[in-house]
Amino acid sequence: GWHDVPLIDILGKHFGLPVRLENDANAAALGEWRFGAGRGSDSLVFVTVSTGIGGGVVADGHIYHGRRGLAAEIGHMTITGEGDRCFCGAVGCFEAVASGTALGRRATTLTTPGDGSLLRRLSADGDVSARQVVEAARAGDISALELIEVEARWLGIGFTNLLHLYSPDLIVMGGGLANGFDLLAPTIRATVEQRAMPAYRDVPIVPAQLGDRAGLIGAASLILWEGEPGVST
Repeated sequence: GWHDVPLIDILGKHFGLPVRLENDANAAALGEWRFGAGRGSDSLVFVTVSTGIGGGVVADGHIYHGRRGLAAEIGHMTITGEGDRCFCGAVGCFEAVASGTALGRRATTLTTPGDGSLLRRLSADGDVSARQVVEAARAGDISALELIEVEARWLGIGFTNLLHLYSPDLIVMGGGLANGFDLLAPTIRATVEQRAMPAYRDVPIVPAQLGDRAGLIGAASLILWEGEPGVST
């Protein structure tokens, strides 16, 4: 039931303090751009890969908001015509095939309770999570490594689209699955090399540096850096 609620005005009057409102992924993109992996760049795409997939874009020194502030809903790019239905109702969304949730779902489907697999042992015979897939892959489990390979290919396809769309100086990957970035990176890079136009193939793809603090730091900078060039409010 929240439609056209003047939240900034309400909070500003209540607290008597300056208030800014920003999408969480945009705030994280701003944090990484100003203080993290993207420091010193003019443009970046921040991709958070966790329960879902979200994103924020810094273009020419500004957060790109688009119409109604809805730019960079990259989790809902259609990258395949098959697979599980996304919560948005569509089939083939980037989020539906490449999020941490999707990785855990594939691992759960691949195994069965009591089968003795490392994935099920780590999950105590419950549903397997993306974190447990990464843990098993680090232990050299073949099934987990194959799941990581599939996950990285999907991410590589999505990242290729983002390179073609935004032509950033770099892509920064955050979110829970970034904890497995070292395992994912070789296949992500190989997929980009295979699919991207030549001009985009050398764009760095790097892990976030600020971890789960990126959004908080970016949000704080909306106030603390207000009036500085390149800060979107």
